[in-house]
Amino acid sequence: MEKDLYRRLQQHLDCLPVPFPATESGVEIRLLRQLFSEEEAELALCLSALPETADVIRRRLKHRSRTTAEVEEMLHRMMRKGLIIGRKSKKSHRFRYSRMPLAIGMFEGQVDRVSHGFAADFFEYEEGEFGEALRSMETQQMRTIPIDVAIEPHYQVGHYDSVREIIRRSPGPFAVMNCICRQSKELLGQSCPHTDVRETCLMIEGGVAFARQLGVGREISRDEMLKLLTQAKKAGLVLQPENSQQPNFICCCCGCCCAVMSIAKRHPRPAEFMHANFLAEVETGRCDACETCMDRCQTDAISRVNGHVQVDADRCIGCGLCVPTCPNKAMRLVKRDREWVPPADTMDMYRRIYLERFGVLEGLRFMGKAALGLQV
Repeated sequence: MEKDLYRRLQQHLDCLPVPFPATESGVEIRLLRQLFSEEEAELALCLSALPETADVIRRRLKHRSRTTAEVEEMLHRMMRKGLIIGRKSKKSHRFRYSRMPLAIGMFEGQVDRVSHGFAADFFEYEEGEFGEALRSMETQQMRTIPIDVAIEPHYQVGHYDSVREIIRRSPGPFAVMNCICRQSKELLGQSCPHTDVRETCLMIEGGVAFARQLGVGREISRDEMLKLLTQAKKAGLVLQPENSQQPNFICCCCGCCCAVMSIAKRHPRPAEFMHANFLAEVETGRCDACETCMDRCQTDAISRVNGHVQVDADRCIGCGLCVPTCPNKAMRLVKRDREWVPPADTMDMYRRIYLERFGVLEGLRFMGKAALGLQV
C-alpha cells in the first residue's frame, strides 16, 4: 500500500511541466519517502498544478475527518518543509497551495537541512533518468547570462542578458540563500574547489517569498546583491538566472557542484541547453596559450591547439568568465547569430515547457479543466 501511494505521487508529479520520471532502481521513490510522510503524500495527491484554497483541496480527500483548518495547518507545514508552493492572495489574504516539481523546487527547499541520504539519492537521480529527462526539454528552467564584462559595443544587448540591468529594473526585495548543491556535495565529501562562499543563490521578488516561507537566507540591499555578483565573478562562477525576462533568482554556479551545470556538461551541445546568446572568441595573434581561460571555463569549451587556444562554439555558454582574466586581452565576448528571447515571466516559461512536453491538445484540455475548477 505504501509503495503504491508513493508511486501514485511520482506519477502525479510527473504530470507537471518539469518531469519526474520513474526508474528501475526506485531512487525517485526513495526521494519521495524522505520528503513526504504517508499522510503528507496522500494530501499532496489532492493538490493541483494551479494554486487552490485549503477547502477546495480538502474536498478531494477520501477521508474527510480533518477540518479545513487542520488541512490548512498541514499544508502550511508542508510549505515550510519545501514540499509544495504556498502563496497568499493579495485580495482575500488567504493562502492558496499547489504542487511543486523536484527541481527547481523541492530539492532547493531542502537547503540548510539536507541529509546525506537525500543528497546521495538526488545526485543518483540527476545522473540518471531525471537528468536525461531534463536534457530532453527544449525550454530549460535556467539559462546563462554573461558576468559583468564588456560586450562588443556594436551588439545590442537585451536587458535580460545584463545582470546589472536585471537588478536595476527589479523593485526588490532581494535576498541570498545558501547553495543547496554545494551543501549536498559537501555532505558527500566533495567540497567545491572554486569558492568557500556558500551564499550564492540570489533571490529576487518571488524568490524572496520562497526563502521567507522556508525560514532560510537573509534579505539584502541592491548594493549587496551587486557586491555578491562581483564576488562570484572573481571566484569564476557562472551566472544562471531563471529563464524569464523577470527572473526570481540568479544562481552563481560551478561545473563541479551545480546540478544544472552537470546536466549541461553531459549534453552534446551545452550552449543549446543553456540558451546561450553569447560566445567567447579568441584573437589568436594576442594569445600565448597561457591556459588561464581554460582553468576558468566551467564547460570545457576551450582547448589548446597550435600555440594558442580555441573555443568550441557548441560547448561555450557565453558566461564571459574567460574575458577579464586574460593577461593579453585576447578573449572577447560576441553575440551569437541566433538570439534566445526568454519567456516574459515564470508563468509564461512553465506554460511553454508544458506545451512542448505534452502538446497543444493536452494544453487545451488543461485549460478547460482549470476553467471548470477541476484538478489539473
